[in-house]
Amino acid sequence: MTTAAVPLRSQTSLWWRRYTAFLRAAWMVDLQYRADIALWLLWGITEPAVALGIWWSVAASMGGNVDGYTNVDFAQYFFSVTLINQLTQAWDAWYIDHWIAEGEMNHRLARPVGPVHEAVADNIAYKARVGTIVIIVWLLAALAWPMVRLPVAPGRWFLAGLAVVLGAGIRFFNGFAVGLLAFWTTRASALIELQMAIGVFLSGQLAPLDLLPRPVSVVANALWFPYTIAFPVSLLTGEGAWEHNIVRGFAGQIVWLAVWWLVYRWVWRNGLKQYGAVGG
Repeated sequence: MTTAAVPLRSQTSLWWRRYTAFLRAAWMVDLQYRADIALWLLWGITEPAVALGIWWSVAASMGGNVDGYTNVDFAQYFFSVTLINQLTQAWDAWYIDHWIAEGEMNHRLARPVGPVHEAVADNIAYKARVGTIVIIVWLLAALAWPMVRLPVAPGRWFLAGLAVVLGAGIRFFNGFAVGLLAFWTTRASALIELQMAIGVFLSGQLAPLDLLPRPVSVVANALWFPYTIAFPVSLLTGEGAWEHNIVRGFAGQIVWLAVWWLVYRWVWRNGLKQYGAVGG
């Protein structure tokens, strides 16, 4: 074993222990807020279910087909949206806004690792819990309702899983960066909610992007929103325009992930220079 390999192994072991501790803590915290998580999950399921009902009504009025989307396509699409949204969403912006406003950032800055690592662990713990629940619900529904069954396609599922990881990274660093604006303003939460409302329309949560008016679709594809939900959903279901633009989809995810990571780094460095909260 070379001398250079010892420090690397030591650092890997150290980070493994740190993340294990963070994950354990996050898991225990989640257990204390089971009711809140259940409500968030219920809302995450209800929203796509309502959208599905609306599009089924539209399809029925148009002879069962809306620009190539049938009832089966809509069912698979919105079940996929439920899963992908839960696996990519990030609530960190609200937490960070609170940490800065209430001074709870203080003790986190005194730790040997940055707050971003705690947030990453929180995300992993949350997604592991709710993602498992959604998958189980989907499997149970598929047993009784063939309409929501996806064809067995391990290769496509692997690509969808990779797209989910990249999409989750985009939403995480985007939310972290927006939350850190609380270093400069007490209304960071308002910016978070505004972005969230826009994202519902432009990410594909309420409708496949193919069915949006052309100008709206163009604007959506120029931003990061579709890369967090619409693209992974398209890979999972095999439907939509993204299915024929896989390389461009992954390239867009990588670019936007890099962009929001750089924004996060810039906001973090500059925000700390004027952080002066007390308490916590």
